[in-house]
Amino acid sequence: MTDEQQQLLQKLYTEQQLTEQNMSLYQQQLEIVQALIRNYQSGLLILQEMEGKKADEEMLIEVGGKIFFHAKLVDTSKVIRGIGRTVRIEQSMEEAKSALESQIESLGNQYETLLQEYEKLAARAAALNNQFEQLAAQIQGVAGQSKEE
Repeated sequence: MTDEQQQLLQKLYTEQQLTEQNMSLYQQQLEIVQALIRNYQSGLLILQEMEGKKADEEMLIEVGGKIFFHAKLVDTSKVIRGIGRTVRIEQSMEEAKSALESQIESLGNQYETLLQEYEKLAARAAALNNQFEQLAAQIQGVAGQSKEE
C-alpha cells in the first residue's frame, strides 16, 4: 500500500466516522421533535375533547402513563398555557388551540428539514462506504498481485 493510498483510506475512514456521528445527532433531534409533536397533538386532542364540556362537569383527565383522575371543571372558557419555563398565560380555548396547531405545524416543518438533512448524510455515508470498500479492494488486489510475483 502506497502512502497516498493509506492517506486516502484514512481520510475516507475519518469522514465516514464524522458522517455517522452527525447522523446519530440528527436521529436524536428527529426523536426529540417527534416527541414534542406527539405532546402538542395530545394537548390539542384534550382541548378538542373539552370544548363541549360545561362548568361543573366531571371528567377523567389523563396525567400521563395511562393514569387518570376525576376532575370537575371550574371554567371551560379559559385555559392556562405555558409559553416558557416559568411563564404561563391565560387564553381562550380557541387561542390555545390555534397556538398548538401553529406549534405542531412549525415542528412538522422542522422535522421535515431535519429528515432531509439526515437523508443527505445517509447518502453521503453510503457513498463514502462504497469508496472505502473500492479502495480497500484495490489495495488488496495490488497486495495479492505482489505476493504472487
